Amino acid sequence: MKSYSPPKIRSVHRITDTPLASLKIKPEDFVVEEVWELQFSGEGEHLYLYVEKIGQNTQWVAKALSRAFSVSEKSVGYSGLKDRQAITRQWFSLPSPHNESVTESDIEGIKILSRARHSSKLRRGSHQANRFQIRLRDIDGDRDLLQARLQNLAEQGFPNYFGAQRFGHSGNNLKAGFDLSRRRKLVGHPKRGIYLSAMRSALFNEVLAAQILAGKWPSIYQAEEPATGPLWGRGRPLSAEIGAEIEAKVVASNPELCDLLEHGGLSQERRNLVCKVADFEWQLERDDLFLSFSLPPGSYATVLVEELVALRTTS
Repeated sequence: MKSYSPPKIRSVHRITDTPLASLKIKPEDFVVEEVWELQFSGEGEHLYLYVEKIGQNTQWVAKALSRAFSVSEKSVGYSGLKDRQAITRQWFSLPSPHNESVTESDIEGIKILSRARHSSKLRRGSHQANRFQIRLRDIDGDRDLLQARLQNLAEQGFPNYFGAQRFGHSGNNLKAGFDLSRRRKLVGHPKRGIYLSAMRSALFNEVLAAQILAGKWPSIYQAEEPATGPLWGRGRPLSAEIGAEIEAKVVASNPELCDLLEHGGLSQERRNLVCKVADFEWQLERDDLFLSFSLPPGSYATVLVEELVALRTTS
């Protein structure tokens, strides 16, 4: 095989490692809540649960609900994956549960905040936004630089990179997906979707990084119509609105990755290169920075944070 390797994982545009801050020291430092315009029918075979969880990921909650309500795990619906080291609030749906009287006291680590009945299962990506409240602790560095970054982010938005969590610990999802795809062993693998998403996301991030390094960021965030980058797959490539020659060059330099994604059964799609921030507020409280904002589904609060500060690593 050729010596080609997939792109390095890129998920930040910030140049310097200052200011420095700590994130997720306590669960309450990272709070995320799904924003919905739900109109329940009040009847139907699906029970909807509004759940608060602390210190658990979304799939763990889905599994716990399936056991408690005696339904299959695959039948549990949810709109998006939420951070583990956080306080999160999101909706789940269960079909015709046999034990509808279950309460949060029966499931350690979660609270059931609300219940409703509806006629259809909850589908992925169906909520309108995610609302975040984040505390960055022990800010160390240039406060004027931090204020300038905050103002720029409010006015421009930020590069819509896929966050590091998309790629797994130490990038293992990307590495494993690429290796299994090369050996034609990804078909039927239980993590096939996760691995393909990591590979696809790496190419998107590489294109976005190349656009920024080429000086295209002003034209990207100022564009009247959203500028997009590739979510690679099978079919005719969709046109780039800005920096088409840069995108084409990145794609051409990753022929094996593109080929593997096409053979993985994915279709060509596009993703916005810039993420605009809604309801953005911030407040410095001594050495802490408190952030409050909303993002569309699929955009990463951790990417926003890392455009502002470098994060201390924990052992």
